[in-house]
Amino acid sequence: MYLQRKIIKEICKLLNDIDFLKDEDVEKYIEKPPREDYGDFACSISFSLAKKLKKSPVEIAKEIVKSLRKNKYIEKVEEKNGYVNFFLNYETVAKELLKEVIGKGKNYGKSNIGKSKKVMVEFSQPNPVHPMHIGHARTTLLGDALSNILAFNGYKVIRANYMNDVGLQVAKLVTAYNLWAKGENPEGKPDHWLWKYYVKFHEEVKQHPELESQAREFLRKFEVLKDEKVSKLWRKIVDWCISGFEKTYKEIGVRFDVYFYESDFREKGKELVMKALKKGIAFKSEQGTIVADLEKVGLPNFVLLRSDGTGLYQTSDLGLTVHKFEKYKLSKSIWVVSSEQSLYFKQIFKTLELLGYKWVKDCYHLSFEHVVLQEGKMSSREGRAIMLDEVVERLVSLALEEVEKRNPQLPKDKKMKIAKAIGVGALRYGILKIEPNNMITFDWKQMLSFEGNTGPYLQYAYTRCKGILKKLGKVKFSFENKEFTREEKKLIKTILEMPDVIETVGRNYKVHEICNYVYNLACVFNEFYHKCPVIKDEKLKNFRATLVEATRICIGNCLSMLNIEVPEVM
Repeated sequence: MYLQRKIIKEICKLLNDIDFLKDEDVEKYIEKPPREDYGDFACSISFSLAKKLKKSPVEIAKEIVKSLRKNKYIEKVEEKNGYVNFFLNYETVAKELLKEVIGKGKNYGKSNIGKSKKVMVEFSQPNPVHPMHIGHARTTLLGDALSNILAFNGYKVIRANYMNDVGLQVAKLVTAYNLWAKGENPEGKPDHWLWKYYVKFHEEVKQHPELESQAREFLRKFEVLKDEKVSKLWRKIVDWCISGFEKTYKEIGVRFDVYFYESDFREKGKELVMKALKKGIAFKSEQGTIVADLEKVGLPNFVLLRSDGTGLYQTSDLGLTVHKFEKYKLSKSIWVVSSEQSLYFKQIFKTLELLGYKWVKDCYHLSFEHVVLQEGKMSSREGRAIMLDEVVERLVSLALEEVEKRNPQLPKDKKMKIAKAIGVGALRYGILKIEPNNMITFDWKQMLSFEGNTGPYLQYAYTRCKGILKKLGKVKFSFENKEFTREEKKLIKTILEMPDVIETVGRNYKVHEICNYVYNLACVFNEFYHKCPVIKDEKLKNFRATLVEATRICIGNCLSMLNIEVPEVM
């Protein structure tokens, strides 16, 4: 049990030892006070007992304070406006906490809530018709960070990417290539090269609507007729595009354990559609489509199969979801997909539930809003989008300018390595710090700032910790201190909170809460750094160096979960 949880349990024991509180669930009344002078923990149970005991909350709180026995973690207890406020004994807490942090190092903050549980996180899912744009960064980086956080919480995590390799959009690209590329091989990065043909198709179809029919015929030949020549061309184009994606993933440090392809699950999905039809869960419409009958359960009806026998994304998704749970024996499956698909996931989960799959309760859609440009929404079809490769290249280039200004003496390869860590880190943090339900307006300048709530600011806090420790040389860590400044107390208390934050995110999947925590920790550390000399104070040097090392470990562990690299210098 980590220390903050242990202290809360101790406070609850103290409270339950009082006669009129012995049967109360006191833990739900423990909270963090809004002001530092109100203590480190507060209990608000007096307000809920006022009517029952026929006393004011202030009277009850005063009685609780008088009745509390001593505890090694608590220095004093006070009543304030009906609250019972607990003040930590920082001498005891610091000693136990710092030993734990230094002892555990990279493992500090880990929990075992996911022990013996297997979770699959499906994320990124780009369409193999054009390069990933900045909008894809949100699902990709959110899914990647969530996978790390779940692994840190003890889960066996399977990172999955699902390729929509059989849709009508792919058919349009195949048609475009067949008409205008004339068998050419890609020049440069293949996904970028193919994109120009995808854009060309959408320009030409405005004047030549018959191109739409040609694309539909290509889809029918690939999926229904299994035409060998079409299949060969189709696979070649999809593989080219995916090879381009893999280069992008490598640049931003993202990996997958498994790739799924929509075409591999089409037939399995069609079997499930027929099963739904047979069970009366679905019906055949007048137009010949097969539709999941969901209106009776409060959702719009859901087309599962086209009238010409070709499937839809949801056809394969039914097959894939069953495959996931049957093959991998999952405890949980998480889809990191934009909020535009919220209804879709309700429909797909409900269809599977009606088909009798009990594991549907373990399916979770982690939704998020879009990334938009300052000038408005992007469109890949019209060629109006900022591509992820371009973003990374530009952020690294801008970071390199800053590194050259700050560290002109460094060799070129070192400068480049640091610039890449800063540029990619800025992108990652700029995306991940925003609560998923909020839209992101992409801002180059703000993202790369070395000040405020940004990736470079956190990387700088980490390198500052390393710099202090390097200047000190060989440090003998000390866990003992008798008197604490306000800044030391605040830093200790913030370090104390870290495991609780990580475990909470392991349950609620709100990655931005790790960002909130580590930014707050960096701010608290900077206050400490400016007010509490480490190197110059001989008496407190070893203890404060221990605080610096503990901070470095906490910032490092959080950035590791967010997959943000920490450069040697900045």
